[in-house]
Amino acid sequence: MDTETELNAVLQACENFKSQFDSLILATVNPQGEAEASYAPYLAQQQRYYIYISTLASHTHNLLAKPKCQILFLENEADTKNLFARQRFSLNCEVSELARDTPDFTSCLDQFEKKFGKMFSLLRELKDFRLFELTPVNGKYVAGFGKTYELTGVNLSQIQAISADVLKNRK
Repeated sequence: MDTETELNAVLQACENFKSQFDSLILATVNPQGEAEASYAPYLAQQQRYYIYISTLASHTHNLLAKPKCQILFLENEADTKNLFARQRFSLNCEVSELARDTPDFTSCLDQFEKKFGKMFSLLRELKDFRLFELTPVNGKYVAGFGKTYELTGVNLSQIQAISADVLKNRK
């Protein structure tokens, strides 16, 4: 199998992996410069991720103050053969808020309701919730030991295997 075919297979494996999750792990930075980890149910559309979160949560304030975050999809411990090589996919994202009075806001919430059902119908009406669009800038997919890939470019369509030699040349 040639390198391009292998990398395309890795991209597909990465897509399949992240599609298993209904929530993502969210890393933000608070006003004191400290990292904060949390999670949120999400909706994926057109290479973007959407989260609908309450202003009662600190991650909402963090995103409003510093519109960047990292999201993580992480293999369940019970499903892995080796805890040191858990499959994972992380994305560095730019963040923007979608205004309530726009067609995109309404359309996105309709999709959330379709995905999450009755519970989301209740959340949808709460005025303290805000809708954020997370746009990936780059990412890293780890499929196991020695199987690390960097994703870049438009819609993260460019993939490169990361090895000790690649990292050594970056220094």
